[in-house]
Amino acid sequence: MDAAREIPDLMLSLPVDLRRGLPIPAVTARRPDGRPDFSTVDGWTALRLASEGRCGVCGNPLDSPVAFLGGPDAVAVGAYHDPPMHESCAEASTRLCPHLARRDMRRVSDRRSTGVLPASSAEEKPEFWVMWICRGFSAYVFDGMPIFEPTPCLRLRTFAYTDDGRLRETPTTALRP
Repeated sequence: MDAAREIPDLMLSLPVDLRRGLPIPAVTARRPDGRPDFSTVDGWTALRLASEGRCGVCGNPLDSPVAFLGGPDAVAVGAYHDPPMHESCAEASTRLCPHLARRDMRRVSDRRSTGVLPASSAEEKPEFWVMWICRGFSAYVFDGMPIFEPTPCLRLRTFAYTDDGRLRETPTTALRP
């Protein structure tokens, strides 16, 4: 298996989407027929896993530090819609999740599971993604959507799209949490 498709040990117990050959993250919403809806996070599952101290991707217990993955706007406000995860699971998501890994991959626009995007989310994906690594977080619900607020940042990792449209880690510059 090439490095871009390598699955970390923590994710090996996840069910696999047979069509894509990819692990199904623990917080992936399900359609009425049971198939995964990769375009939508199941907010209640995300809150439950976070309250149990479990990773939103693999579902295994979190240890410290934890990671959050989002665009520069999430860093600016210090709040995320996606739940906390292991750093290795967040890093794997930058390679395995088609929406993240490829600049031209768009989410399905009809939002089959919840019908809405979180109010502060943008339909357009950011030019780069930032991994916020910290020791903990708090969580609450606002307008029916889970919000995760990380504790002060220990470090940031930045991922940007290359000329060929693939996401790669880049030096973190000029970002201030």
